Amino acid sequence: MTTAETAAPRSPAPPPVPADVGIVAALPIELAPFLGGLKGVRSYRGPKWRVIEGEIGGKLVAVILTGPGIKPARNGVDILRAGHNPRWILSAGFGGALDPELAIGDIVLANEVVDRAGSSLKIDVTLPEPNRAGDARSLRVRGPKLSSGRLVTVDSIVRTAIEKTELARRFGARIVDMETYAVASYCSERLVKFLSIRVVSDVADRDLPSEILAILGPSGGYRLGAAAAAIWRRPKSIGDLLALRSDAVKAAASLAGVLPAIIARLP
Repeated sequence: MTTAETAAPRSPAPPPVPADVGIVAALPIELAPFLGGLKGVRSYRGPKWRVIEGEIGGKLVAVILTGPGIKPARNGVDILRAGHNPRWILSAGFGGALDPELAIGDIVLANEVVDRAGSSLKIDVTLPEPNRAGDARSLRVRGPKLSSGRLVTVDSIVRTAIEKTELARRFGARIVDMETYAVASYCSERLVKFLSIRVVSDVADRDLPSEILAILGPSGGYRLGAAAAAIWRRPKSIGDLLALRSDAVKAAASLAGVLPAIIARLP
């Protein structure tokens, strides 16, 4: 059970009000530490989604957890717009490094997003300095290594170092995910302000364990039966899966350290 789940009220939340920021994320683990820092938490549920609303830095934030993938992400931002109509939409969560210089916990702000078909969208990653309205400068925050670059969105897990190398060569991208282009294109079509904030949870030169394709369910949760079967077939996989979990926890903590500073800078 996450901190946000324990903090959420048991009674139904009142109808949503317009939010300053909406965040689209795939997995609960990606934003669990960030959600733990929200105040005045309220929760809204649908058949296949959950929206968590709260305040941070004096701004109202609405987070939707959609599960991984292009279609769920686009549906998620549509739900956020219908309910909370945020002024900004952020695509935030884990990404796989394609650039060998990126390490676990590094943050990449996408200044351009592309999909496998080659469609491309530019993103402005300059924001005003705190308390200096109209003075737009490149975003700088303290904490983990933060940089910008091209992001490619794909429709399946990129598991091997060879696949990552090919994506980097083909698209000139530094990081890969399964959601951002869907959210960015939605916002571009509707002239909604947008940012992508991705934290590295998987480095470029390492293969993910092959079992990840079987045990990761469509909602982003682990299929316990599949995990147990994988460990039975290959006992060494338990070490690989624990290492993957450790990297995910580190990445989520890194993202939580940066998101409040970015949100505070959104005009």
